[in-house]
Amino acid sequence: MIDCMVKTSTNSPDRKLKRMRLGQLGLLESHLEDVIFRNHELLCLERIGLFVDSIHLVRQGRVLDLLGHQKYPDLMFLTDRGDVGIVEVKRFGNRELRGRSVISQILDYGAALGNLDERSQAELFSQGLPGCTRLEHVALKLVGDPNRARWVAQSYRNRLSQGQLHYIIACDEAPEGLSEWIRSASRNDATDYQISVLEVSPFQDGECPDDIMWLSQPIARTETIHRTTVQVIRDDDSGQLSVNISSESPDTIEERAESDQPLEASSQRKFRNGIKTISEEIGLPSEMIRMALESANQQGVKADWEWAYDSFASPESERIAFLRGKRMPGMAEGRYGVNLAQLWKPSVFVGYYFSSHDHSIQPAGKGKGGDFSIILDVAKRWGKQNGFWGAPEYRSLCNRLSQQSGEWTVSQGNNLWHPLMIHRPMADVMKGAVDESDMVSRWFSAAKESLDMLFSGGELQALRDRLESEGQE
Repeated sequence: MIDCMVKTSTNSPDRKLKRMRLGQLGLLESHLEDVIFRNHELLCLERIGLFVDSIHLVRQGRVLDLLGHQKYPDLMFLTDRGDVGIVEVKRFGNRELRGRSVISQILDYGAALGNLDERSQAELFSQGLPGCTRLEHVALKLVGDPNRARWVAQSYRNRLSQGQLHYIIACDEAPEGLSEWIRSASRNDATDYQISVLEVSPFQDGECPDDIMWLSQPIARTETIHRTTVQVIRDDDSGQLSVNISSESPDTIEERAESDQPLEASSQRKFRNGIKTISEEIGLPSEMIRMALESANQQGVKADWEWAYDSFASPESERIAFLRGKRMPGMAEGRYGVNLAQLWKPSVFVGYYFSSHDHSIQPAGKGKGGDFSIILDVAKRWGKQNGFWGAPEYRSLCNRLSQQSGEWTVSQGNNLWHPLMIHRPMADVMKGAVDESDMVSRWFSAAKESLDMLFSGGELQALRDRLESEGQE
């Protein structure tokens, strides 16, 4: 905690600014809310994992929950990367800021927001943006490009429908125990959302009491581990809503990952269901499709990918094609295919994408059994050290792909490990195939086409060369 700041000047005495609380200055929560609304940089989005260029804030938007009760979240935001967030502002001393109450409140807002129809969501987020009646219109105001705006708007829809929101509790000072409670949620509650605690504190110079400096610093956050159950309960007597959160601990998750129990079974079930749907779409047996994908994987690890490595692999990367997955080689994180280059600095996945649970990107062929996909994988620590997601080369890559996608869908997700995907329905790739060999051939043709699209602009190669010249890993 920072309690004092000193401002020095060559031609004047040093000035000491003392940390204060809103109550000591006679300020209300609405004052802090207004300061954040006018200065979104105080949200410190990059420090909580959101690398964005533009953000749109909505203040005191009215949301109706399923029971018809009106809710007024302090602040809500959309970003140009497809993120959706809610900010709840509290003053130190507010009893709701202690423990579970503020968590229940902000999750209640999120549940209400997610249950709105798209027209109502667009109307809510169009505050301050005249003429916007659809989420695409709001996205276009942020990104400026119609093609990119489409997938940004789709990301808004996905996150709102799946509850994958960013929740920020902003206060002038966090009471004792709040940070520990939030951190314990990361250990004991596996979540599909993220909660951060942000202190936005006023500093005042006693000699110039009207001048206030605001310092913002994240002090706690949860990590997304695994899906949780959020139960909203209405008290029949008081009519108040409360939220119960239940899930498995990381230890339990690890145990299940080492067994053949529900997590593995769920992935296998989604895989089988996806193959079955593709079978119905293209008129070939499910087992033939499964064997074709397995054959493509086996041939893929033996294929010559040097032409691809030259376009993206860092000098310290091992130029190998390999299959991930403990129980079934090639299957991990809702995808089944070949990985190119190790370590992820970066790496590229080639193959079948059938579940959005980990990557938070909906398949383009959601109703057709999933997608053939190229996925850019980035080691999170390495990416942060080198500013990967904000690098001009990466931004240029994303802009080019959004304009040249053609039959392919280009998607960016908020999972920093898998930030970029080029994909199209697997059924469309395989349509017209007559046997297993034909499907394998189509798999490799799709791989060549999409990888050429990824590498044709030379952005990843330029990024790699720049980092190498700067002596960065």
